[in-house]
Order: sequence, then structure tokens, then C-alpha cells
Amino acid sequence: MATRYSTPDQPDSPPFMVWNLDLNEDGTTPHDKSFIRIPSSPNQSCAIRFRILIGSTASIDAALHTNYPLDGSAYERTKFHTQRFNFNQQTELICEFRIQRPGPYQYYVTYKSIEDCDAAEGETRNPMVERIYRPFSSKRTPTAYFLVDPQLMLGGQPLPLDGIVLQSVSPKWLGLMKDWPAQLASSGKMGYNMVHFIPMQQRGGSDSPYALYSQLDISDDLFEASLERSAKETKLREVLLEMRHKHKMLAVTDMVWNHTAYNSDWLRDHPEAGFNLENSPHLRSAYELDAALAQFSRYLSDLGLDRMVHSVEDVDKLMDGMTKHVIQPLRLWEFYVIDVESALASVGDAWDVAEQLETGDRVELERLSGDQRTEWLRTYLIGERTTLGTRFGRTVDAARTAAVLRVLADNKDKALEQLRSLLDLLNLPYYREYDADVATIQKNVSERVKYERLDSGSWKYGKPIDDEFKIVDPLFTTVEARDENTPSDRLHLANNGWIWGGNPLDNFAGPQSKAYLLREVIVWGDCVKLNYGSRPEDNPWLWEHMRQYTETMARMFTGFRIDNCHSTPVELAEYLLDKARLVNPNLYVIAELFTGSEDTDRVFVQRLGINSLIREAMQAWDAHEMSRLAHRHGGRPIGSLALDCLGEPGFFTDKNGTRVNGVVAPLSGSLPHAMFFDCTHDNEAPAQKRTMQDALPNTAIVTMTACATGSTRGYDELYPRLLNVVHEKRHYALLDDPLHVGLGAAKAKLNQLHREMASFQEVHVHHESEYVTIHRVHPETRQGVLLIAHCAFGGASEQAPFENPRLYGTAVTPELAYRLRPVAENTGKSEDGILHGLPAELEELDAPGIIQAADERGTYTELRLPHGFGPGSVLAVRTRLTDFRPDLDWKIRTCADEAASNLDLGALNVALFRCDAEERDTTGDGAYTVPGVGALAYCGLQGWHAHLQHIIPQNDLGHPLCGHLRQGCWALDYVSARLRKHTEYPQLVALADWFDERWALVKRVPNFLVPRYFALTMHTAYQALVRRALRLMPGAIVGRSRFTNQLALTSVQLVGHVRSAGLWPQNTGCSMSAGLPHFSTHHMRCWGRDVFIALEGLLLATGRFAEARDHILSFGSTLKHGLIPNLLDSGRLPRYNARDATWFWLQAVQSYCKMSDEGLDFLDVQVERRFPDGETFVEWNSDDAYSKSSSIGELVQEIMQRHAQGIEFREWNAGVNLDSQMRDEGFNIKVQVDFERTGFVSGGSRWNCGTWMDKMGSSDKAGIRGVPATPRDGADIEIVGLQKSTLRWLAELNRDNGFPYSGVTAADGARITYVQWDQLVQDSFEKHFWVPEDAADDAEYNVNPGLVSRRGIYRDTFGSSTEWADYQFRPNIAVAMAVAPELFDMDHAISCLHTMGTVLVAPLGMRTLDPRDMRYRPNYDNSNDSSDPLVAHGINYHQGPEWLWPIGYYLRARLTFLHKLVLANSPEASTKALRTVYHELHANMVNLKHHISTSSFAGLPELTNQNGSYCRDSCETQAWSGGCLLMALHEMSKLEATVHDALVQSAD
Repeated sequence: MATRYSTPDQPDSPPFMVWNLDLNEDGTTPHDKSFIRIPSSPNQSCAIRFRILIGSTASIDAALHTNYPLDGSAYERTKFHTQRFNFNQQTELICEFRIQRPGPYQYYVTYKSIEDCDAAEGETRNPMVERIYRPFSSKRTPTAYFLVDPQLMLGGQPLPLDGIVLQSVSPKWLGLMKDWPAQLASSGKMGYNMVHFIPMQQRGGSDSPYALYSQLDISDDLFEASLERSAKETKLREVLLEMRHKHKMLAVTDMVWNHTAYNSDWLRDHPEAGFNLENSPHLRSAYELDAALAQFSRYLSDLGLDRMVHSVEDVDKLMDGMTKHVIQPLRLWEFYVIDVESALASVGDAWDVAEQLETGDRVELERLSGDQRTEWLRTYLIGERTTLGTRFGRTVDAARTAAVLRVLADNKDKALEQLRSLLDLLNLPYYREYDADVATIQKNVSERVKYERLDSGSWKYGKPIDDEFKIVDPLFTTVEARDENTPSDRLHLANNGWIWGGNPLDNFAGPQSKAYLLREVIVWGDCVKLNYGSRPEDNPWLWEHMRQYTETMARMFTGFRIDNCHSTPVELAEYLLDKARLVNPNLYVIAELFTGSEDTDRVFVQRLGINSLIREAMQAWDAHEMSRLAHRHGGRPIGSLALDCLGEPGFFTDKNGTRVNGVVAPLSGSLPHAMFFDCTHDNEAPAQKRTMQDALPNTAIVTMTACATGSTRGYDELYPRLLNVVHEKRHYALLDDPLHVGLGAAKAKLNQLHREMASFQEVHVHHESEYVTIHRVHPETRQGVLLIAHCAFGGASEQAPFENPRLYGTAVTPELAYRLRPVAENTGKSEDGILHGLPAELEELDAPGIIQAADERGTYTELRLPHGFGPGSVLAVRTRLTDFRPDLDWKIRTCADEAASNLDLGALNVALFRCDAEERDTTGDGAYTVPGVGALAYCGLQGWHAHLQHIIPQNDLGHPLCGHLRQGCWALDYVSARLRKHTEYPQLVALADWFDERWALVKRVPNFLVPRYFALTMHTAYQALVRRALRLMPGAIVGRSRFTNQLALTSVQLVGHVRSAGLWPQNTGCSMSAGLPHFSTHHMRCWGRDVFIALEGLLLATGRFAEARDHILSFGSTLKHGLIPNLLDSGRLPRYNARDATWFWLQAVQSYCKMSDEGLDFLDVQVERRFPDGETFVEWNSDDAYSKSSSIGELVQEIMQRHAQGIEFREWNAGVNLDSQMRDEGFNIKVQVDFERTGFVSGGSRWNCGTWMDKMGSSDKAGIRGVPATPRDGADIEIVGLQKSTLRWLAELNRDNGFPYSGVTAADGARITYVQWDQLVQDSFEKHFWVPEDAADDAEYNVNPGLVSRRGIYRDTFGSSTEWADYQFRPNIAVAMAVAPELFDMDHAISCLHTMGTVLVAPLGMRTLDPRDMRYRPNYDNSNDSSDPLVAHGINYHQGPEWLWPIGYYLRARLTFLHKLVLANSPEASTKALRTVYHELHANMVNLKHHISTSSFAGLPELTNQNGSYCRDSCETQAWSGGCLLMALHEMSKLEATVHDALVQSAD
């Protein structure tokens, strides 16, 4: 009977969210997260977490600095709070804090670096040692930003930003403020919940609400009688409160910071607030031109020119007149060039007192000639003095010029003559610059005149050119001085405006700009541009004035719309918004940006904390563009994966150390939030730009987008044209029933829908001919609204083609259907002083036809357009899935831990992993194949997760896997069905039931949603299985970090049950694969050396002592000839061709006894012997097999004794059936110990390879069949190290009565104790393996200088039959260093480790041969069929390719020797040095961390080719690659713990 899972109740409140941001290696923020917006909700607490990998560049002394007030103090933009990243042994570095207030915040990271520091002068230490004692240099990342949304409340309920429906109104058109409540009630009835008031301050001379006369005073014309400022503010506050509480609408207002009205009274007292000719002298040339153009306009008739402009020809005549009467008389060229006569006079005066030219300058002058000399002289004599504020302001340095001329000429007269020529030459480019600028001035004036005088839409159209309607609008205003002694230059102020295509971050009134002179500024003649500088000290009165204005508005309004934001100085806006947020922390900020660049938009959004950017639907020119805009601002695609699937259970730790459970989710980059307007108060109305009928589909499309939406008063009433905010004097109509005017009822319903859909974050937009279809859906309940809009752009047709939409598995309920029709020709003009819209009919259409049907894809609902659904029509229907469980998300997320609760690690191996061959071996089925992707790496969940981990963050619904899931449910069936086939693990049935219970629900959803729920289900199950696996591995290293967890999971991945390969002939329990997918089944699965190299990390460090014990016992049971087999073959036909496997087994026994609770009792455990006498082969199923037993201790002694006496035998079943490549001589095995000289174990021959470097030649073409590439006969350094480790251990055990055997008997009968043997090896090692750095020391060592290719290293072997091979530099040294560090002289070891780091260490692993070696071939290709004997058939397997497992031993060796070295030095230096040691060790693992995180096999490979490049013939995941790293991390954690307190104390 299937297991049923009871779904728990959903919690009442959302979980605590921890938003995680992984920083780059250098501490910077990833580019795809350059804009970070943190959702804020009053119902959900959250924190932000920054994470850095230990070992990355930024991980030493990393600290986060942020102006978010970590201490709860008031926010100050320039006050940064520091919080260190935690140091907790091997965890990633984490810095996290709660988010409790909205606003824009900055952060950066500081850290210590050792990369760019030079060694101390006179330093003679080994470079690796010198590096750890170098002083740190401080580094700092660029500033980055995050934005926390405000929490808006309305009617006691949160108002999400996506639920905002805003309407813009003009206060002066609302009439007297006492009448506003009635006017605003209409907006409330229409469903708006926010009103945007354009400025209501006192207006300037132009009567424009954006040219403010007084920023601090509300306009008098809004009140019946004159009132004091405070009284006006009180009345406004009362209106806004009534609007908020009675009509449920919030209020925002425009903030105008960039300019003031030209007649603002305070300018008379503070002309320095503008750009005048005193504080901005560079504007003088522009001012003189502007004044001349005004004079030209005034006296046009006197100059014989027509004041009326009717054609382009008239414009051309004006331009000729401007050239003659303005440009030429102005002599603007004088602002550009050097005054030659004045320069000659000043240099002449300086001739007699000129100093001699400095030697360097003289050499340079004489060296150069031609144009190079001219440009050098230009720089030397003139410099950068290039002001346009003074005629002949460009001058030469008289003293320097005289000094130069004394070099070039014999006397003064010749010198001045040369100078005249030189000055003409230097002036030439300045005259050219002037000519180009004049051409630009003429072009810009001409284009402006054409637009203003020949375009019927311009306000100057049909007007004469005179003093009122000048040829071009003036760029300057002259204010009347309060004090008659005020200098006139102080009173000429630059007007504000904008520049087409200009960089908004540049101040176009600044000294670097010629915009005013070139007439590039499209000016607003009624306002003066304000000159703030970049800080309050630059213009104290102005900054203070605007602060008062800003704070006053912040106290009354919910939010600001920043007018002309892109031209507002960023520093000013930051300052004023900071002040506003102190008054109103939840200030909602919107802005319009015309930067033309998303990157520039982002600068403003980040620095100012803009919550919503205004976007305009009226920018669309056809239905296709309209659909693109809707898609851009619409939301996430239906069925999206990203937000729903990535959260994982976790916790946050507050500053007091208290843990808060919650959900940890990655922080995603995003686009700035949008406020999408159907029409702004600056846009032309639909009747002007498109058709009146398009007002309805346009606003309906906007309503359906998942963002804030906006409109302008009059749009719903169908105003015929854009209202001029300056000249329009009429008032809004006071509507008794706004639902029956214009768009009325339709717009009210649409606004209501938008508010309801605030959490409907998924959207699908479709365009077809003149139609735009939008379906907006709630991501969990799947309830939605579908809109069909028939756009009414010019030329729209009643018969536009449209394919009726089919909604599979969906029920439909009609919501609304309308068409907007014109009634009669009407301009909308009125003489009653009231604004009226165009007459129109809002026709309520019949509901769409709803047809239920079915096809091969299932049942569906087809919508058919109602009759008369022509241009200007919209319909909306509510949708819901017919056979859908609304809490499906919650259902999927629950009970996964319960379903996994009875799984052991063997069952988890099946559930998570299993490569194709393993699966076929066990069930007969293989890995799932996804079209367009191929076969998955694993049959279990990791196979799917390998793709989903990339699909989900990118929301890649176009991935082939998602397409496959939409096509059918085959993948769903496979996932659960395969679990049931693994009958060896009946507990998997419960997990299969969990899946099937969810698949039954998922199969009921429409196919386009299947990828979403498949991903959510698989992610939920995957995380539960991983949690279960990690809980079952109690090793101290597990849970330390993502990396250690990933490595620990390779233990689950590589230890599992396959029928063809167990640890015992008749017991097919779990066994360790050497690597996947190549070593997965049969006799090739379990390798003696691989298992025991990997065992310490994969099984002991993870706490899997039972599995470690089983492997030790199994291999121990097959001991034969004193050797552990190389290939186990379940104990049936083991093969004994490895000299090293036995020593790795002995090391594993030693480690097991030290690390497990069983301890030395393990040595007494009895093992049944596969070969009772340890020599003779018997069949595994014979009566003799397993008929005798030995204890583990006895096996250990037998190994030592057999080696001491010498081992010599011929492999059983030698010949082609055993090894088709090996020559006959290779089957002869010989091992011995040289007790006379060294005590080393040695063996092998040139025809076999008894160590891990075991590639046998197989190419006849290359003549290498049966020739080992690396026989390594003799004494191998890693075996000697393992031998020494065992001898030391046994000697200590015997001394402490833990091992009954004191020694061995040699072949000559001599008795040798373990103490003696241990000492013999100790005394012999350096002499026979060290290759001195200085050849003068060779006599002290057993060295053949003629064969040495690299010094300061340890030999790979000693006593090889091929002597030169002894001197090859290979990574095997690291094994000996890690297991027997006492063998090595400290200085020698440090020197060799440094060389290994620079020569052998590669991006992921270690080069297996010195690149200097003539046999170095770094790229392994097993299919190479060349005749080259160095690469054919992959003979170079160990001759340069970069293997990963030695890196673990290398890191252990570095740790051991550097740790010992540091602790031997002074305590003062040790803390800093140890920090560097650990940093460097972790830095070696950064690439490995990245690899395992992205590998489809979720493991570390066997090897790579040159410099970490992919090797197709490598195992994708190898047991010893992960195991050795885990053991290195285990060793590091033990030693790190001893200095942890010192490191933390030092960090503080």
C-alpha cells in the first residue's frame, strides 16, 4: 500500500528571509547583480548575507563597510559601519545583518592582500616562507549599492509597489483647495490609490508650475484669501489626510530642484545661486552671443530682414543676416586665439631676464622636429589655459617662451620674428576650432528656427520675430539687483534646459562644456539653472533653502517625483533625499530619466534610491511595440522557476549570536522597478498621437503589467490634446459620476483588477496583427486574468486577423468587455472655463464566446471574440486551472524530509546518483536521455539537478529540458519508477510514493506549467536527500562549508551497491568505485590503491566508519603473497600487480584505529582468508576458501614479515587472459627490502608497473606494446613514506603493548625490530632521495650529477633499473611528506614544496611530470593512434597530465611543514603568518570549488590536460580526488582550531 503523506498547515506568516549575495574572488559584486533590489514587506523580516570563498583574493581580514546603520543609529550617507566577515574554521566567510529600514545603501569590502608586496630587502629565505611573512597591503573594492523598498501602508494594509495605481493632477486646474475633496473623490471612485500632484508652489512669471517663484510657499491662487505660509500648509495637510483616510489614496508631489523661476525674488539677494559671469566666467562668450541675438531680433526690420518666417528660404536669409550682423561683429574668435602682438610684447620684455632652459627641456626641444616639436611647444608654452570667458584669454608663458627662443635664435629680433611665425602656427587649430564652432552655432540656430517657426505645433508658429518672440529663446536671464552696487556680471544668469543626446552626468553649464555657446541647450526661458556645486559648502544658502523645501514636502507627502532628475546634480539629490528620508523613512521616490542608457539609469537609481522609473506607453508606435513594452514591464514569464525554487532552509545569526531559522535564497540582479503610464501629463493624448479609440486598449494593456501604473487626469475623460501646463487656465470638471464619463466604468474596473493583481507576478504577452493578449497569473494559486486588446493605431481594421486563444485545463469567467467609439466630431474645446473630453460612447460588449473542447493535448477552453470587437475594444476574463490544487506549491514543499527519513546512505546513493552503467548493472535500465541534452550524468536526482541548477537561476524556460517536460510526463514517470526497481532498498518505495503523490497533481496542470512544478519538486526532494545524507555522516568535516559538503557527497556518490561488484563474492553490499563512469561495475570497480588512498577522506573523515571497516576487512581477507590486491573483483579473481596498494591499506588501518571509536581493538578483529595459506590460489567457492581466519593485527604482521623476507611470484593465470598488453616478463612480481643499506622496500622491473603510475603500452604502430610508460621500479618515494609511517606506528604500538610483534626476520634470518627498521629508513632517506640545491654538496648524498635536471628536490625513486628515471620530478613526494614528515629535513622540504608549487601545481591538480623533462606530454588522448611512442594510445597518462589526487597530499604537506615552521618562530609573527598559510592553502582550492559546483557529475575529475583543460578520457568524478582533499581539509581543521582564537583576536 502506498505511503500517504499528511500535508501540514501553511504557517500564518512568511518565513524569515536571508538574501544571499556571493561576491567575486576579489570581493566585488558580480556584474549581473549590479542592481540589487531587496523586497520589503511589513509581514516578513529579512536579512542580507554577503559571502566570500575562503582562499579567494578578498578572504584575508575581509570586512564589509556599509552606510546601512548597523548600530540602529540615524542614517548618514557618509558614515560607514564596519562588520567583519566571520572566521569560523572552514566555513565560507559570511557577513550578514538584518534589514529593518528602507532606502538606498552603499557597501564596499576591504581586505588584506599579499600579492603585490615585494620581499623585504636582503631577504634570503625560501620564497614560500618569505611570502607568508610579507606585510599585508590593504585593498578596497569599488562601492556597490543595494536598495530596500519602502513599506507603503493604506487603510491599515500594505500597498505593494506593483499594486500602485497613480493619477497625475495639476493643482491649479483643481481650483481652490477647499474644492479639492470633491475633485479627488472622483479619482477615488475610479480606483486610483495614489495621486501625483504637479508642483503647487508659487509660480513664476511664466505661470509654469515647474518654474517656481518660491519653493517654500504654496500658491496663493489655491486659496480664497491670502494666508500665511503655515496656514496654507495646514490646509494642505488636512486635504491630504482626508484623501488618505476617506478616499484611500496616498499623495506624491513633484520636487523641482534643478532650477527656479527667472523672476524668483530671492535671486536678487542670491544671484550666486545661478551660473553667472562671475562664478562661471567661461559663459561670457555664450552670453555675448545671446545678447547679440536678442539685439538682432529687436532690430530685424532695421536690417532689412522680414520678421515673419514662412519657408526654409526665409530661414536661410535669416542665417545670412545673423552671420553678417551678429557673428562677424562679435569677433568671437578672440575668445579662442592668442593675441600675437601682445604675446610679442610680453616676450620681448622678458628676453633680457630670461633664465636658461632646463637641460631636459632643451634636449627634448632639440630632439623633436616638425609637428611633434609644435605640439611640444604648445604644451610647454601655453599649457591647458583654454577658457572661453576672456578675449585673448589664451596666452603664452613669457618667461618660458623667452627661454626657448634663446635656444632657437641668436638675437632678440630674430627670436621675435620666429615667435610671430610660431604663434601663427599655434593659432591655426584655434581658428579651426572657432570656425567649426561657428558652423555648429549656425546649424543649431537654423534648426531651432525651422522647428519653432515652420512647425504648426510650436508655440511660436505664425509669430513675428521681435523682442517678445526672439529668433531663438534667450539662454540667459538678467535679474534686477537689490543693491545698485552689485557687479553686473553677477546678475547675468544662465537659464536651464536640456541637451538632446547629452550625458546627463555632465554639467552642461560647467567649464568643460561649450553647450551654451554652441546653442546646444534647448532652453526653458522661464527658469534659471541653479549652481549647487557638489556639496553644501559650495553654495550654503541654496542648499539650506532647498533642504527646507524638501523636508516640508516630505512631512506631508508619501512620495516624491523628481522633476528633471537626469539633469539634477546627483550629489544634491542624494543630500536632499537623505534629509527627506529622515523625516519620512518610507518615502516613495519615482523619477523620469531620459539618459538613453540603462547603465546610466542604474547610477541614478542606485545612488538616489529611486523606487520606480517612469515608463510611457505612448512611446509605442504600433501594436507590436506596445506588446514589447508590456513584456518589458510585465513581469516574469508564466511558469517561472527562479523565485520559487531556489530557497533552502537555513538560518541567520544576529550580532548577539542568536540563530533565527528561515529560508536562504540567492539575491538576484534585476531591472529597476517601473511605473508604467498609459499617458503622462507631458505626453500627447491618444487622440493626437494615435486615435481617440486607442485610449481604452492602451490603458488596458498598461493595467495588465506587473509594475506600478500611472495615468494623468483627463486621460479617462478623453481630453483631445496635451494640456499646456503653462498656458492652460481652465479647471477640471467636477464630475458627479466619473464612471459614466469617457473611459469611466471600464477604467474603474481595470484599476480594480490591477490592485487585485499586485501579487500576480507571472505574465504572458502575445502579439498578433492589431491585437495584444496578456495573461497575468498568480504564481501559486494560478488564478489569473486574461486580457485581449484590439489596438486602434491609425489605419486599424475591423477585420484584423486573430486566432482564438485556447486555454488548456482552464476555466474562464467573463469579467469585462468594452469598446470605445467616437460619437461625433468634436474638438473638446469649451468656453465655460472647464476642461471637457471628447464625446464618445463606451459600449459594453457581449461576453466572449466560451467553448469547451478537447484535442490530443487535453481539454481546453476556447475564447471567441464578441461581435463588434473592433479597434478600441478590450475584454478580460478571469482564469483558473480546472483540476489544480491551489496549495500545490506548499504541498510539493512538504514532507520531503519525512520521505527521506528512513533512507540509509546506500539508498541515498541510488536516489541521488548512479551512473548509467551502475543502473544497468542493477536494474537493466540506464540514464534518462533528454532530447537536445543527451543522457544525464546520473539516473538519480543529481542528474537532473546538474541542469536545473543552471536553469532555475536563469529562469531558462527555453532550455531543452523544459521543452521536453512540456511535451510529456515521461521524465516524471522515470524518476519514481526507477526507485521502485531498486528492490535491494525497499525503503525507497516511500520516496517513490512521495514523488507519485506530487506527480499525480503535477500531471493535472497545463503542460506549460510542468517545468515549474517539476523543478520545484526535484529541488525540494534533492535538498531533503542531501540533508539526510549529510546527517548520516557524522564526521567533523561534514557541514563545515559548501565545499566540504560537496566533497562529502562524493562519498555517497561513489560508494554504492552494484550486483557485479561487491566486497565479497556472495555479499553484494556497497563498494567504492574508483571513479565514474569508467570504473563503475565488475572487476574494474574496486581498486586496492584507489580505495585506500580515498578511504581516509571519503569514509573516515566523513564518519562512515562501518563502510571503511568493511573495505579494510574485505581487502584484508584477500591478502596473498603479503600483498593487498590491485583489483578486488569481489574477492573472486583478485589481481596482485600493485606494490603500493598494500602500503595504502596499512595506512588506512592505522588511520582507522586512530579515528574510529573502535580504536586498537580493531587489530583483534578476525578476518576469514580468501586464500587460507596466503600463497596458493583456490576458487572462491571452494571449501578451502575462507576456511581459515586471521586477525587484522596478524595480517599487518604478515605483510611486514613477507616484505622483510622478500616477495617473489608469478601472477596466477598469467597471460593474455589476465592482461592482453603485458609482456610475459611483466607477470613476474618481486619485492624486497635492502636491510644492509637503506631499509627501503623496493621492487618491480622495467616490464611492469607496480604503482599508481601504471600505464602499459598497447600500440603496435608505435612499437610500445607491453612497454610500461612509468615502471618506477626500485624504491618509490611514496611507498618509502608509507613504509616509514607504518614502521613508526608499529614501533610505538609495540612499545605501548598495543601490538604483540616487535619486529621481523629478514631473509638471512637476522632479527630486526620495528624500532631498528624505522631508524634505518630515517637515517637513509635524505642521503638517497635529496638532490642538493648546490652541486658542491653532492658528495654528501647519493647523487649522480650527470643525471640531475633539477635541483632542490626529492627524487621520485631510488634504485631504478633505468637510473635517469630516479631523478624525475613528480608529485609523489607529497605523499611521503604528508604521512612521514619526520623523514624530511625542514629546510629541504620547504625548498622542495616551493618548487612543487611553482612547477607541478596546476589549476586543478598536479602535473605528473616536470615540464622540463623531455618526456613531458601534458595532454592525454587514449585514442591517439599515431606512431609517436611518447603519446600513442595514451602512453603519456602519467607523463604530464594533471592528476587531482596528489593535490590533497601536497596541501597536507604544506600545512604540516609551514605550520611547524611558523610555530617555531616568535608568537608575535605566528598569528599573521598562519593566516597567510591557511589563505594560501584555501587559494589552491578555489578552482576546485568552482569545478565541483558546476560539474554535471558533482565531483572532481581523475585528471585534466594541460593547465586544467578538459580531458575527455578522464573519469568525471574520482574517489581519490575528492577523498584526498577531504582529508587535507580534515587535517587543516585540526590545526586551524589550535590558532583560531588567535586569528579572531588578531582580526579584532
